Amino acid sequence: MATEYKHTGFALAKMLMDYGVEYIFGIPGGQTLPLYDASYAHSKQLKHISVRDERHAGHAACVYSRVSGKLGVCDATVGPGVTNLPSALGEALNSSTPFLAIAGEHPVGWANKIDFGRASQGIDQISMLKPVSKKVIYVPTQDSLPELVKTAFLEATTGRPGPVVLVIPADVFKHEGGPQEIENYIEPGLNHYPTYRTAPDPEAITKAATLLRDAKSPVMLVGGGTLLSGAMEEAQKVAEYLSMPVVSTITGKGTLAYEHELNMGTVGIFANAHCADPTLREADLVFMVGTKNSQSSTFLWTVPTPEQKVIHLDVDPGEIGRIFRTDVGLAGDAKLGLEALYQELKAGGEIPVNAKRIEKLTELKAAWQAKKEELYARDNTPIQPYRVMDAVNKTLGPDDYLACDAGFASGWGALYFEQKSAGRRSLFPRGLAGLGFSVAAGIGAQLAAPDSRVVTIAGDAGFSYDMAELTVQAQLGLPIVNIVLNNSAYGWVKWAEQAWYDGSFSASELQSVDFAKVAEGVGCVGVKVDEPAQIEPSLKEALKLNKPVVLDITIDDESTPNIPM
Repeated sequence: MATEYKHTGFALAKMLMDYGVEYIFGIPGGQTLPLYDASYAHSKQLKHISVRDERHAGHAACVYSRVSGKLGVCDATVGPGVTNLPSALGEALNSSTPFLAIAGEHPVGWANKIDFGRASQGIDQISMLKPVSKKVIYVPTQDSLPELVKTAFLEATTGRPGPVVLVIPADVFKHEGGPQEIENYIEPGLNHYPTYRTAPDPEAITKAATLLRDAKSPVMLVGGGTLLSGAMEEAQKVAEYLSMPVVSTITGKGTLAYEHELNMGTVGIFANAHCADPTLREADLVFMVGTKNSQSSTFLWTVPTPEQKVIHLDVDPGEIGRIFRTDVGLAGDAKLGLEALYQELKAGGEIPVNAKRIEKLTELKAAWQAKKEELYARDNTPIQPYRVMDAVNKTLGPDDYLACDAGFASGWGALYFEQKSAGRRSLFPRGLAGLGFSVAAGIGAQLAAPDSRVVTIAGDAGFSYDMAELTVQAQLGLPIVNIVLNNSAYGWVKWAEQAWYDGSFSASELQSVDFAKVAEGVGCVGVKVDEPAQIEPSLKEALKLNKPVVLDITIDDESTPNIPM
């Protein structure tokens, strides 16, 4: 018996539910109301989260994907709604994170009337969306919807993942009835990623194993692709088998738990100068896994050096050899590739533990920890953020999440957050490095992991970008603790003006804002923190309240995340 649908919005909702979608983040508009009509009718299974800016809808969907491993979904209406999406799409595209954006569009027959807003809110939004999306899919008819929804899930979750936009014209959305045989287009597995894994060539695996066996001081450099693949266990096995230290890009943080003896920390723009940096530079072989060799993680593309051998494992063959000469390229999924490499290494015979190297790595880590403990003990006022990170480390457990905004907030999290378990529990906007990420990221993370605790960190400038989403945290009653490092400045820019332009602070100093009062005004708990001794008890108490909290912490305007030598 054929299923009867009220309109296309109900057919789309049915497909989303069949693909396991639980939440849609967005803002309503006349052209997308059929989706809202349908989600309201199925609100127990498909919940719509009304945010305050479509950019933040995209960030919430992006982080929901990162934490849950399922496809996050957001929506935006035609014109001003869709034009707010590119920042979030660009973040997801550059970080290879899949999510689905459903975009409203004017009726099919209005194509000649959208330029210059002849049709209200009209703009050539498809041309705008293409550079920041893995794929933009236009739905011309109701009957084409099932195949194109499946295509959207397939594009987003296969190969190198990324954001996909499904553009649905208003007349198609409102069309009564619905397409039949939708179940023929529901493919189990497309709601998780990676969907289809491919293994590297066995001959290349053999060559890589030989190089690694012959290396005297190899190092593994892991990027975000390692976590996207869920290859934490495989990375650890290979590293342990070879007594090989692991350093990470910021987005690769969490491949190994902080306490693991081979985890030497982050490299690049927020490099651990005591530990990760020398480990990477002194290696005779760099084994890169799931990294695109960005400007930040390679010290402006100077490391690996020509003298270091390179093995590169990546799901995107186009990344292998793009930046650095590569001795062995392994094109394939990180999880499958690392497992195949581990089996090849084992088949070649046991490799004795390199006790001397482990001892040296342990000494480096001990020196790093000692330096941090010295910084954590500082009682300066205004507060130095080292103390904040010490409190975070003492409070959060192995199942908890930390979402950091862009700028120095990412640096504090990357360098000082001591993540207690492997996995993607440190969340950063490193794809596009745009301010205004943390509050929406907290929403996405909390909904994806409702039994975990979520803490966000942002500077006051970044927090100002998306603090409107505190209203969403309050409306949903989400127990997120939002830490604001408040120095009344664009911290990164002010540092750059001081370092490069003789302290000409032309636009980096901001008006002081009491974010604790702002929080109270929108239904959250607000706490002002001015003394170092208040930080840890305030954070612990905030996490007990089971409601959204803002900790407005007054910090100095000179501290930077990079560890002093």
